[in-house]
Amino acid sequence: MKRWFLYIGACLLAFVCFACTGEMEADGSGKERSIKLQLQLSLPMDASARTTRTTSGFEAGSKYENYINFNDVNSYRIYFFDTNNNYITRFIPTKTVMTEATEYTLYSVEGEVPEDVLRHASNNAMDFKIVVLANWENYEEPEAGSALKTICNADWAQFEILKSFELGEENLIPFYGVNEYEDVPVQYGGTITLKESIPLLRAMAKVEVILDKEDELDTEEVSFSDVTLHGYNSKGYCAPMNGAYPQNGHILHLIGDQNEEGSINKTIPFLRTQSDNKKETWIAYVPEYDNTSDEDNAAYIELRFDIQTETDEKDFVIHFADDQTDIENTSFDITRNHLYRFNVTIDPKGNLAVEVNDWENVFNNDFIF
Repeated sequence: MKRWFLYIGACLLAFVCFACTGEMEADGSGKERSIKLQLQLSLPMDASARTTRTTSGFEAGSKYENYINFNDVNSYRIYFFDTNNNYITRFIPTKTVMTEATEYTLYSVEGEVPEDVLRHASNNAMDFKIVVLANWENYEEPEAGSALKTICNADWAQFEILKSFELGEENLIPFYGVNEYEDVPVQYGGTITLKESIPLLRAMAKVEVILDKEDELDTEEVSFSDVTLHGYNSKGYCAPMNGAYPQNGHILHLIGDQNEEGSINKTIPFLRTQSDNKKETWIAYVPEYDNTSDEDNAAYIELRFDIQTETDEKDFVIHFADDQTDIENTSFDITRNHLYRFNVTIDPKGNLAVEVNDWENVFNNDFIF
């Protein structure tokens, strides 16, 4: 309940900002025919904002994990579709306000309803879908009547893995969002506020490996020298398959409907983002990956400590699985918009204990190397 009040409060704050910066235009016949539209785009910043089997919080994403540059019209697209998923026209905002609530980042957007959308109104009410694309590498404007799935499955709707895992204004995660609205009243000369926000999905998964140094042993000086992902796809789709979510939210949308040839032989190093005497964090952002169809192609993380000096000394391995002792039956796919967190500690006997979390579920795994 507290989260809901915070969310409503953030929306109201955004609307007040709109009200203070603009007045109703109704002094001419053309302006009286216009309708303003206000809508919200939301990015959850806490695991409890999603349906969970076991509740577990995670740290809020960095600024750029939730970032859309609305000052650059080339960095995003907002489209109207009819309820049959056919393209109508583009929506161009005139105002945007970003609000960071406790568990959400909200983008409140205002603009004029296009005439092509008003023509679809029946009995002074409108039914439509709004689709949001943001931070895509490419955009191609759809033709009238184009199906949503042709956009989401297009070659130009693909992205390449980031050249660096250090995010910034020129190095961002692609987003996709869609929501359907029914019986929206036509209020000429007025402003329509869509109460239900559009959830945005990150096109990539985030993988974190965290070394916890606050234990019974004297491990403050212990660090990873390398954290490496074995097995990944170098490309992915910016949107879920056919643009459907959440119905198809957990159906992998892979290029060619499969992992890239030789994907298991690809390796990529994690980026270290934090290192002190209490905790060390390494991260990677990756496209979706089929981790369950073929055991021989299952991805894994390789860890090496700086205290390992022998070149032939075996590195530690973590698998994307609920049970590290039963990888074949408990592996899970690497899915868009999920955080896979591996908390690593060294127990009093010198063994490693690993806790595996993602945005929807919590898995606790203890295993000995």
